[in-house]
Amino acid sequence: MIKKDYVTNFMKRRSIIALCAGVLTVILAFYGMIAGVNKTNVVLGKDGFLSFIYFTMIANTLAMLSAAFTIPFAVEGMRKKRFTLPRWIALMHYSATVSVTIMMLCVICFISWVSPDDAFGGANIVTHIFCPVLILISFFQIENEYTYTMKNQSLGMIPLCLYIIAYFIEVILIGEANGGWPDIYRVKELLPYWLAIPMLFLFGLCVSFLIRIISNRLTNIRRAKMFALLKDDAKAEEIFKEAYSIGVMIGLKGEKNNIRIPYDILEYFAEKYRLNVDDLTKFFVDGIIDGLKDRNKDNNYERDKSREPQ
Repeated sequence: MIKKDYVTNFMKRRSIIALCAGVLTVILAFYGMIAGVNKTNVVLGKDGFLSFIYFTMIANTLAMLSAAFTIPFAVEGMRKKRFTLPRWIALMHYSATVSVTIMMLCVICFISWVSPDDAFGGANIVTHIFCPVLILISFFQIENEYTYTMKNQSLGMIPLCLYIIAYFIEVILIGEANGGWPDIYRVKELLPYWLAIPMLFLFGLCVSFLIRIISNRLTNIRRAKMFALLKDDAKAEEIFKEAYSIGVMIGLKGEKNNIRIPYDILEYFAEKYRLNVDDLTKFFVDGIIDGLKDRNKDNNYERDKSREPQ
């Protein structure tokens, strides 16, 4: 029903981008983290793991993990021409994208003016620029199956919010003299903490909002492009069979506890081809059930062929 060469090439491109960006992000982020630990240990003469009080290290660690989790699915996508990510990895990818983007913008807009060497010198250029750019490219190129909600936007803010709370406790309440963190961002010098913290939170909220809006916009554009390739003269049987096939695929690959019916897509099909949306939904759900059975089948199980549209 949809031109197969477009779908196949689209999925293959997504898989290749996910694989390349994932591998490069893991390598560069790991290099940046090792360099940061080594600098803290050798140059500053302190415990290397103290470098993890920097949000840069935390954001890049999250980016490295989210990128690493996408690699197996990218390899599978290249083999099966179908790239999908579990919902929890997609949300982790979104959270990592938000975190490293906030960090990169803070470096460019603020830190680079005060200390260019701390912003872009040595391995800092990797963790402050290269890794965030790679994550942004991979996120906007491969994340097009989910529509991110306000709830997802709130989840994407969790790393920043936890860091703000930890920084407030360690720097403001405890203080370096009493064993807390040093004021590495010079909050006490530049702005009152009661002003700096809300400003950083609002800045992060704006970044999270923009990333969500851009991602959802790109998702809608890609869906519209795919819908534009639908055959105008497809028969009802073809549509029913396509709905059933999509259901089987979701049953085989989707998360068992998070399977959703794309009712907006089914309504679009029903309107375009003048079909009953309830009939389309029935074939789609039948496909999901058969896909789930195929996933859990034993050696004696065979799919009920009578459920497939003829």
